[in-house]
Amino acid sequence: MMSSRRVATELNSLLDKAIVVRLINNKIYYGTLSSYELSPFILTLTNAKDNDNNTYYKVILNGNSITEILVKSSPIFDPKEFADLVTKELNLRAGDAKVYEEAGVVVILDRIKVSENGVEGSGPLAQRIYDLYNDYINKKKKGS
Repeated sequence: MMSSRRVATELNSLLDKAIVVRLINNKIYYGTLSSYELSPFILTLTNAKDNDNNTYYKVILNGNSITEILVKSSPIFDPKEFADLVTKELNLRAGDAKVYEEAGVVVILDRIKVSENGVEGSGPLAQRIYDLYNDYINKKKKGS
């Protein structure tokens, strides 16, 4: 995978997440990454706050002035780990649960989609996966 594509994948995984951005002038912004552009490199933060406690609805940052992008919390949902859990719990074949790590998604039997946002699908199997998902997320939140 090309380097710029990996950066785009990383930034995609941070969309709608809380990040910290440090600039070359030592100014720091805390906010939610709402969008980005790779060429030219630009980040947009919403509900941002700077290190002087000023709050902003939206901040658009020029990538040339950014020295660091920091993420304080790790994601709770791990698509590969969840696919392994579903495969084991439901006695599915390994190919029945497809993992798309770049998107943070698991697709089960080509019809049920699971991401950090929840379960998309209907029927008894989707309900069983929804129950597994809730147990999985609750255990991750508790640190088990």
